[in-house]
Amino acid sequence: MMKATNESIIIARHINEFLNEYVPSQKIRSDHTLKSYQYALTLYIGFLETEKGISPERLYGGCFSRIIIEEWLLWLMEHRGCSPETCNNRMASLRAFLKYLGSREISQLYLSEDATKIQRKKEVRKKVKGMSKKAVQVLLSVPDLSTKVGRRDLTLMIIIYSTAARIDEILSLKTDQLHLNAEKPNVTIIGKGRKIRTLYILPKAVAHLKKYLKEFHGDAPNAEAYVFYSKNTGIYGKMSQPAVNKQLKKHARSAHEICDEVPLDLHAHQLRHYGECFKMVSESTYS
Repeated sequence: MMKATNESIIIARHINEFLNEYVPSQKIRSDHTLKSYQYALTLYIGFLETEKGISPERLYGGCFSRIIIEEWLLWLMEHRGCSPETCNNRMASLRAFLKYLGSREISQLYLSEDATKIQRKKEVRKKVKGMSKKAVQVLLSVPDLSTKVGRRDLTLMIIIYSTAARIDEILSLKTDQLHLNAEKPNVTIIGKGRKIRTLYILPKAVAHLKKYLKEFHGDAPNAEAYVFYSKNTGIYGKMSQPAVNKQLKKHARSAHEICDEVPLDLHAHQLRHYGECFKMVSESTYS
């Protein structure tokens, strides 16, 4: 078995600390972001071994040079069929690690600086098709309100529509970020880069949230509890994006049978783009 070099051991240690200590300590990072970092680094290390003949035991700073990274991006597109958007996401993950590495090993700082000079792949923006007023009404009518899960799902869809916030921002909401009794009811969203913004919500959405909070959090909600939490982990564990998308697809299938304008592949990211449709729906939908 090949003995690892001192430099490869140092790099491996920094990869481990980056993934298992640094990223989880950054509260703005979602589970999805962590998995994205892990996958990108796994792909890169695998590329070095299979395409460049550099085993993990022989890693060194030069393995992360600009020219090798550019070869990796080309390999992702040509051999793995990755889209420009996916390549850009993988590159962003690698840049994050190199920035971390440079902050720990000054001799490797140049790698991060070189990586920033690599141009992003040109992306083709896909236009998200909206739903009609009727489709929105049908979608919001299908959750079974005789069950707690149905009432939760309806409330979740309504707040996504009302705020048009990113799904992770919604799932990261804690009860003290809801200001439902304010003169202008609103929610405080903590976005990327810890940027804080205030989003105002409609009266009927406020009514649904108040009912939801009373049922799922009681009369005195814990300030540190997630608004939409996982039934497996309790109030201190937020609901996952895959769980949300699973429920949305279930409701979309039911709604599609009534109105074929409701997309069968509906997912949380799409809901943000339907916010204007939501505002058009009559208040009777939520009464």
